[in-house]
Amino acid sequence: MLHLSHPGEKHDLGSVGGATTSGLMRICGANSVLEALKSGKVLKIYYSSDSPKIREILERAKKLKIPVYRKRISESICAEVSPISYSKLEDLAKKAIMDNSFILVLDNVNDPQNLGACIRSAEFFGCAGILIRKRRSAQVSEAVVRASMGAVFHIKIASEENLANAVRKLKELGLYVLGADLDGKDLRQMSMKPPLALVVGGEDKGISKGLKRLCDEVVRIPGCGKVGSLNLSVASAILMYEIYKSSNLSNV
Repeated sequence: MLHLSHPGEKHDLGSVGGATTSGLMRICGANSVLEALKSGKVLKIYYSSDSPKIREILERAKKLKIPVYRKRISESICAEVSPISYSKLEDLAKKAIMDNSFILVLDNVNDPQNLGACIRSAEFFGCAGILIRKRRSAQVSEAVVRASMGAVFHIKIASEENLANAVRKLKELGLYVLGADLDGKDLRQMSMKPPLALVVGGEDKGISKGLKRLCDEVVRIPGCGKVGSLNLSVASAILMYEIYKSSNLSNV
């Protein structure tokens, strides 16, 4: 049943667009809510305006028997969703090997917009999963969900205290480790064939020295402009496309 409340009726939204007192996540935006619905994560929906896309979401929610409330909120639509559950590193490695795919390892990525953009591109190119640092880096939040356009609900994410130890484990499990840095070899001269782990560094620091030493090879993206480098999410997307082209994923 589709549950509609009066616009003046009170529902505790906490701070819309963040964590709730019950530990649930609050997300906003039509694309994010729709993708969360597809993944079975949505528990409640709140909306304040009407549009074809919002009507599509409400109809989908009605079929899934998810409560929907009309309420005066600053966003056109928001939802309460189950917390994102992190995956085991071994599960990511197993999927990468079975699917002839890759894992994206993000080191020192602190900007939620960049993390979200990387997740969106990774999901698009068939990435087996994302590996992030548990501390001193951006974590999955409403801002990340929005930047990923909801892709965060369709991809495995692992969070580890020590990325160097995690990458050692990936190597032990049989994954080739490819780093991205400005002093690397021209990617046009390198094999990008998966299964592999792609390590990309953060906005300012790049790949940490210890992690870089663990890479089997380091590559760079060649260019001819006066600007010496690319935004990390753009660089990640280019590298993931090269891996995608070298895999059987492009024939799926």
